Amino acid sequence: MKKTSIKLSEVTTYKFGGYCHNFFEINSLKQLENTVFNIRDKDLIILGKGSNIVFSDEGYEGTIIKPDFNFIDLNIEKNILSLGASTYLPDIARFSKDNSISSLEWLIGIPGSVGGAVQMNAGAYGYEFSDHIKSVTFYNFETNKIESESKDFFEFSYRTAKNLKNKMVVSVDFAVEKGDPVVIQSQVSEYLNRRKKTQPPAIYNAGSVFKNPKDGSAGYFIEKAGLKGFSIGGVEVSQKHANFFVAQKDSKAQSLYELVKYVKDIVHQKFDISLTEEIIFAGKFK
Repeated sequence: MKKTSIKLSEVTTYKFGGYCHNFFEINSLKQLENTVFNIRDKDLIILGKGSNIVFSDEGYEGTIIKPDFNFIDLNIEKNILSLGASTYLPDIARFSKDNSISSLEWLIGIPGSVGGAVQMNAGAYGYEFSDHIKSVTFYNFETNKIESESKDFFEFSYRTAKNLKNKMVVSVDFAVEKGDPVVIQSQVSEYLNRRKKTQPPAIYNAGSVFKNPKDGSAGYFIEKAGLKGFSIGGVEVSQKHANFFVAQKDSKAQSLYELVKYVKDIVHQKFDISLTEEIIFAGKFK
């Protein structure tokens, strides 16, 4: 295990954030079991690809753990696909394409990792990550043990998973099925083309900013409010997709925080709809 100081802008897709001086990189279960962490919710953060979290410009005073469990293993006889928590979601789509595994093509354009996809039940194109889950293996900070539970334990719903408090995802088992390789390749190409046409490039953004409300899509209401292109301090509501906020190089996390707050206020004033963030703000914001 390695404890270090790191500039958080180097480990997040928005490229925001000051320093964290309690940053742990973990690449084995033994390291986890031999270390005692402070498990206060507000202080301990598990970091994957940094694609849905924004750290304060002042840094983060708590503890950050970045696991390195990156693997994809296919058990053909049992139709089980085992995935490490750090595995990049598009890599799963590519592996599935190469091995003719169906229904995972939608992961091709999601810039996150397995652990985060469990935590937020990531989804797109009518699919959710939990659709495929058979079981989740995790490290329990309270018992200091590696444990495993079936899908139902986590009570998955839209962009939500329960019963993960003081737990860190280590790996996931998917129940999978073989499919037609021609159809799978076609679906991968279709999803990639659709994302290129409707979403801005992944640099300096974190994907969808808000969860979709019950009454429609967040992007629809933001666009109807006339906020496409509106910016604060170099962070702008994307002209391509209103639920993506893109940042110029060297912009500040505080500017994104203020833009998110402003957009929420305007949408609420115009449509009486309260948007809920999909991205997470960590640290001190004004």
